[in-house]
Amino acid sequence: MRRPAPRLLPRTLLALTLAASGLAATALGPAAATAATGRAPSAGQAGPTSPEATGTAQDGGLAPTPPMGWNSWNTLGTGVTQEEVVQTIDFMSSRGLVAAGYDTVTVDDGWSVGHRDGQSTDLVKNSYGAMQLYDAAGNPVSGTDGTGSDPTTGHLVPHPDRFPSRVVDGRTVNGIEYLSWYAHRKGMKFGLYATTTYTTCQGRPGSLGHESVDAADFVAWGVDFVKYDDCPYGPPVLGPDGHNYGTQGQGRELTRSIYARVQDFRRALDAASAARNSPRVTLSVSAQPVHTGVPHLLAGDDPARTDPVVVAAGTPAREAPGYAPTGVWCGQVASLCRIGGDRGPDLEGVLYNGQLRTSLGYPGNVRPGSWNDMDMMFAGWQDPYGLYGVTDHCTCHKPMTDTESRSEMAILAMMASPLISGTDLRTAADSVRTDEGYTWSTGISDSALAIYKNADVIAVDQDRLGKPATLVGAPPTSSTAPLVLKRPLADGDTAVLLVNQDPAGSRTISTTLAELGLTGPGYTSKELWTGATGTVTGALGAQVAPHGVAMYRLKALPTTVPAAVIGDGRYHGISAGGTGGQALEVRGTCSSPDGSTVGVNTWWSWHTSEQWMFSPNPDGTVHITDNCRTDTQVHGTLTGGNGPGWAVWVLNRHDPASPHQKWRVVQDTATGALTITNVATGLALNAPQAAPTSTVVISPPDPAAAGQAWTLLS
Repeated sequence: MRRPAPRLLPRTLLALTLAASGLAATALGPAAATAATGRAPSAGQAGPTSPEATGTAQDGGLAPTPPMGWNSWNTLGTGVTQEEVVQTIDFMSSRGLVAAGYDTVTVDDGWSVGHRDGQSTDLVKNSYGAMQLYDAAGNPVSGTDGTGSDPTTGHLVPHPDRFPSRVVDGRTVNGIEYLSWYAHRKGMKFGLYATTTYTTCQGRPGSLGHESVDAADFVAWGVDFVKYDDCPYGPPVLGPDGHNYGTQGQGRELTRSIYARVQDFRRALDAASAARNSPRVTLSVSAQPVHTGVPHLLAGDDPARTDPVVVAAGTPAREAPGYAPTGVWCGQVASLCRIGGDRGPDLEGVLYNGQLRTSLGYPGNVRPGSWNDMDMMFAGWQDPYGLYGVTDHCTCHKPMTDTESRSEMAILAMMASPLISGTDLRTAADSVRTDEGYTWSTGISDSALAIYKNADVIAVDQDRLGKPATLVGAPPTSSTAPLVLKRPLADGDTAVLLVNQDPAGSRTISTTLAELGLTGPGYTSKELWTGATGTVTGALGAQVAPHGVAMYRLKALPTTVPAAVIGDGRYHGISAGGTGGQALEVRGTCSSPDGSTVGVNTWWSWHTSEQWMFSPNPDGTVHITDNCRTDTQVHGTLTGGNGPGWAVWVLNRHDPASPHQKWRVVQDTATGALTITNVATGLALNAPQAAPTSTVVISPPDPAAAGQAWTLLS
């Protein structure tokens, strides 16, 4: 989106030599790069040839989880330098951010000079700041009718002062290719900025009409990730219907939808990657359509007209297909897309009245390979425009507190948004600033760095199921009302976020298992910022600080646990479901002969033939004995047969090695019922008939079989 360039202060950074920063023009050969990353500086990385994009939905092979990394814009703006990016790469690598998953470093707008190498002077612009277009005779035109030619030719050129060329293994490479090589050497990926329009948001040459050239250069330079913006400058457009459509762009910006222009670059990147046998490049659309498109000028063959996702979304009056929110169609042509406007360093931008509500509105776009981007993170960001509260008092530059930083990261993680930081990820020495006689550092604090590296929160963001959170209950009734989010996770767990939107006061926020749609009898909980654990059986709640969150991961308690009766040294009566409370007994009572079968009969608490002890075996199984002690029955051991339907009997002889005399006894955590399964056959103890004295057998396990659910009588 169109952003003003940051007012960067004069840099009085500590004098660090190029050699100390790793920027010396020494021989850093491609063999070393290939050994570290499998990728040489210019020849590309060996890998599978990728098919050209067809405009259908992106698969999960690119960005199977939301991308993570850093972008230069928030802190360094158009003044970003090669040295600063190297310092960032070094910091991210050495301080654990790469290991935590933040593996991509991206240089934003301002990296190139103001013209392509086919010209010797910067772009000619009209009074609206748009590139001047020309007709076939070379006359300047407004382009508001969709015509006009872009006169520029050639390749994009890195700014030579800020991105100087370097020597790598005896070969001179430009300053962008050098950064790509340097990132790969550290086990990282490298990203670069471009636009779908004639000019970038900061007035450098855009890629519209130059897609093949720019994509081929990016792939040759080793770029892994492209942030693709949309900046249509130009005069207002008056339609034939008399409607003033406002600033819509000019020339081809009016005849091809943003959907189509992104698709053009996607295809160009794939073709360039295939030509070099290199991995495909991840494409990020960094802007919502900032205009609605002019229907009468949209080309008849524009792919947005026939894409089923775009068609299904519908096109409002006076708009053109392909200008629907990117949350509708992003995954058709790119791996991630912005779903809202630019955010600043205030938490409100990510709360419900900001980008959260928008993200909640487009869950269908979120899946492996397609992500709703809620803009760059401001967690830990320090005001680069001045020393906040001393030389710069604008509340628009007020840094987030650690509490707010945790909230921002938690909300993004719940929505499966990319975690791309705009914070100054450099050492205090590298990030020194001065203004009005004051000196300070914009580098990230240790406490904020720890927030970024929270593995539990990252795991929620990166969950492979790829399902975003939904709102629990009704939408908040005010900008300060609390809210609750829930997100299903791949292993069956549920992430829950309690959000206090009130910046001034703490709130008690709670929800219940029923409101969360969780039907289990109970769940273990872990609060992901404090590490506190507990058990939830009904309500989940916390006292939440102003602009704070409480974030939980809930895991269902086991539906069965080892039965409590095991090893308690007591005899118990047990009854099978469906028998009317009849007890398991030695058929014929304790006077029956050795080897008698068992059945169910009327429960008498003093009948020792209906009393059973559950004793643990060393291997974790159980042997079950009756309480008989007669001439024929002496604490007989429950013994299973050889197959389904076989009767179960008791033997005075106990063989510790016999699996037929070993049982697994588990207890349902909700009902308390026991399931008793024979180790030899895997068949369950079952009372298939309710008649008194009927035989008990072993049968295939069936949770719905009442006769396999045994409850305690004593």
